[in-house]
Amino acid sequence: MPVSVTEWLKPFQGVSLDDREHAEILAECQLMHLADAYVFFMRCWQRGEAGPLMRAVRVLEAIVGLDWISAEEAEAWRARWVARLQASYSTAADFLQALESMDASEAWITLWSQGRSVADFPHWSAEIEPVSDAPLKVRKGPLGYALAARASSFPLFQQALDDPQRLRQAFWPDVESTLQEYWQVDSAESCRQLLYWLAGQGQRYAWQLDHQWLQEASDEEHHTWQEELPDGMEGYAEQMLNALVLPQLDVAAWDWVRMADLALAGYMAGYLSASEWRSFALVALWLLKRRYASWEAIHQSYLLGYRFWRTQSQLNLSPEIEESWQLLLEVDFSPQRQLNWQALNVDHPDFRDAVQLFSAGLEAGPLLVSLLASVRDDACVLTGLHSALPDEREQEAKEFLLAHVEVDLEEGLRNALTRFWQPGRVHHYDQLALNCRTGVAPSLPPNLGAVAEVWQAWHQQQPLLAGLVKHPAGIVMAEKYAFYLVKAQESGLFAASEIAHLTLAVQDYLSWHYPDAESLLASWQAWDEVLCLQGDERPLAAELAWHRQDPGSLFHFVAWKRPPARLVEPGRPVSETELALLNLVGPLTGIHWSWPERLPSEPADELRQLLQETHLFHSPEDLKDYLQHLYSAGDRQEYLVAFSIFTLHPARLDQELELQEQDEARDEEQETYYQRLLRVKHNTLGVNDVDLCAWDLVQLIDLAVAGYQLGWLDQQELALWLEKTQQLLTQSYTGWSDFAGALLAGYNFFMNEGPQRGELLEVFSQRLLGLLIAVPPQAGLWSTLHWPGAPARRWQDTSHAHLAPKKRLH
Repeated sequence: MPVSVTEWLKPFQGVSLDDREHAEILAECQLMHLADAYVFFMRCWQRGEAGPLMRAVRVLEAIVGLDWISAEEAEAWRARWVARLQASYSTAADFLQALESMDASEAWITLWSQGRSVADFPHWSAEIEPVSDAPLKVRKGPLGYALAARASSFPLFQQALDDPQRLRQAFWPDVESTLQEYWQVDSAESCRQLLYWLAGQGQRYAWQLDHQWLQEASDEEHHTWQEELPDGMEGYAEQMLNALVLPQLDVAAWDWVRMADLALAGYMAGYLSASEWRSFALVALWLLKRRYASWEAIHQSYLLGYRFWRTQSQLNLSPEIEESWQLLLEVDFSPQRQLNWQALNVDHPDFRDAVQLFSAGLEAGPLLVSLLASVRDDACVLTGLHSALPDEREQEAKEFLLAHVEVDLEEGLRNALTRFWQPGRVHHYDQLALNCRTGVAPSLPPNLGAVAEVWQAWHQQQPLLAGLVKHPAGIVMAEKYAFYLVKAQESGLFAASEIAHLTLAVQDYLSWHYPDAESLLASWQAWDEVLCLQGDERPLAAELAWHRQDPGSLFHFVAWKRPPARLVEPGRPVSETELALLNLVGPLTGIHWSWPERLPSEPADELRQLLQETHLFHSPEDLKDYLQHLYSAGDRQEYLVAFSIFTLHPARLDQELELQEQDEARDEEQETYYQRLLRVKHNTLGVNDVDLCAWDLVQLIDLAVAGYQLGWLDQQELALWLEKTQQLLTQSYTGWSDFAGALLAGYNFFMNEGPQRGELLEVFSQRLLGLLIAVPPQAGLWSTLHWPGAPARRWQDTSHAHLAPKKRLH
């Protein structure tokens, strides 16, 4: 005849105890609240020995006496312990014998067992009346899985979840102090920031990038890496080097399991609403489901992350954490044993709703810009999450800006960052990819040739660049601008309204060029791989691949804005014609990727001093007079007056050369005259066959830009000089190759004599070659700019053909 669990357990129950005695029993076992009791129960169940089972029954009666659990749950636990005792020991005699073999360290067990006999357990083998185990069943939906995923802290069964204070009292009374000590969380804002960080980056980001790099590094690089680690990181280095045998370092569960646990803690502490907690917890579960095929895989990943964490932290989690995970996988009634991981559907509607709420909590504009910057400096993502910055980081940002941007606070942030907004670079890369795709070959002037190695490099990069035609290059510019913009935000030097305005402009620009974040990342990665082949910048391939592959990266969650009806860029728009005219100076002073910017005071003083020393300019009028001279006559007038006549009278040229050669004591001016006569005689670089105004126009643009940067010319005046230059340019030359040949001949002809003349001519020639042939791709702006005044290109030969030549580039 079946007996009740209460009747069966009568022999185990001693005299009636009061609350103080119940509390003493729990204190002996170091059980402070229900969470501890649940973990204790799993540990006793797993051991299945007489002593642990006796302790479990005793603790159960203590927590029942203190009203920690309901009567229904108490009955369900009693039924489980009866079943476990019967399964472990087939007879009461076996049980009593096991007790006798125990040591006497626990006096109460010894005292209880004295005088006991089989007769005291008349129902040991009896059938037990059915008891509902519903109180010990976990929720079956996604939320139940989310609670199970973080059950290594403590399991939850059927406890009501609508009262965070009651949950806190039962399971985690010191949750606020724990959050403060372990996480530095003391507010709703800091709690949300940390949850987003765990989802999108966590500790796995740095660890996995280190692991990937070290796998490809040499032994010498391993040694250097270890030496450069901060003090106290020796354990981390050892752990990481030992982990190199793994094909990949899978520690994502360490972040996502803690995310689920932190969400519940935030709810209990009153920092999160019920909907927020559920959203964060379900997103953590969703990420785990997308990455892992089983509870066992989550277990392994979490514990590997825990081992890495221990090498970097002075804090100490529960020493039994590894045992807790093993219990979850093995104990019959644990949440993870009750829930079949394979049965969880990643497409469940609850996940869709949670992801939407999770995404809605991100402020898209600031976050997107910070995410771009975080690829170069991972801590920048916290700026986008509005995390309070440590004083040292704010100081670092100030020092960085002063060193790299030469910030002038009086001119404002937009002007300070204008040099990093480079629409010309974007146009160049897009057009270069299209040129390679359509088979457009470089055109070189007769006086400039490329060695075989250069042509080989050109042929090698052709298919790589052609493959980029489907990847807009705007991100190449935008990510660098975003990096400096975030540094400006971190510095605290600029108004929040100005930062917000530029942030929105960057977001609008990116939404204009990319349909979603994945397209943006794909384009960024594709361009980075090609441009880093011959560039000086550190490749970002590993970081970008991480963000594309990790399902938690916040790039996948940031809301993508619809393209604006009218695009307002952070920097001044520049037309292709303006860009072409500004870059006539390319081989002389470098490429202008955008409209020039005014210089801050210190660089402006240096430029002003240089112009005084080289051109004797003391005022804007001096500059303007000289610009007019270059336009009207320039150095080309000297050739026309003093040398062109000799091209018609070779005999007279020979006489003049003979006369000059007779004077062995030629001064510097006479030597220059003599060398120029020789160039005319030998028609060096075709100097007699070209219009030498190219050299004057390059000087004109160079000085006009300098005048604009100093404030000696305003924007309208600079634009006027560009227009006048275009008129003369298009009258004299038919294209970039024609112009380049004349410029090289003029540069060579008018260059002063000196020991470095040959070296300077070689550098100038190589710059010209780079501009025309685009080897490396970063140098070849002339190869992609439409020649001013030439017939418009066919729309299919133009990148972003919907933009007219006189309108904004990108």
